[in-house]
Amino acid sequence: MAEAERILNDRQPDKVIIFGGDCSITQVPFDYLKSKYTDKLGILWLDAHPDVAGPKDSSHLHEMVLANLLGQNPCSNITKVKHPFKPNEVMFAGLIEEDLRKMDKTCKKLNLKIASPEELAESSQPILNWIEENSIEYLAVHWDLDVLSPTDFRAILTAMPYMDLGCFPAAVGRMTLNEIGRILNDISEKTEIVGLGIAEHMPWDAINLRNVLSGISIFND
Repeated sequence: MAEAERILNDRQPDKVIIFGGDCSITQVPFDYLKSKYTDKLGILWLDAHPDVAGPKDSSHLHEMVLANLLGQNPCSNITKVKHPFKPNEVMFAGLIEEDLRKMDKTCKKLNLKIASPEELAESSQPILNWIEENSIEYLAVHWDLDVLSPTDFRAILTAMPYMDLGCFPAAVGRMTLNEIGRILNDISEKTEIVGLGIAEHMPWDAINLRNVLSGISIFND
């Protein structure tokens, strides 16, 4: 995080793309973008989970990153942001409300805007309405790939071979890759995407193939 902040402050980009790692990857870049675009910037959080926990509920930064960006966890240099967002500047897309855990309840307490997978299956209109109602000119998009259904997209945690999804301890995404593509195209016509974080890419086949091949002698000579 310190190195990301150093690079951004040094290069001063107008737009930022972040790929790889867990959901915490967007904290520093989105904080930076907020300093640049101020109240004209909003966050679209494409995720099956809200990531709004606090230090009392979780020890995992990726579970509290959005709460940090909303200024909810100013207790340390790790969770504190310099330019917090207002609740109306954030919208969830693909969040599965019925599976919210105790640590997730901040999204309800702050009355954050939510559109379910079913609401977005055929139309991006709920997001477009939010953009218009809040005069959002620029968007930072957090795309946790686990917003996708594991039957539609295989390179995510919940698509791990032989996993019993009935035992998975959190919500399982229900959106499709084509739906997300349509949403990103639709919002690009209404506002300018200046930040895009793509998190939690888990290419199981590539990982497992590498692990098998690494034990074969020809690859170690």
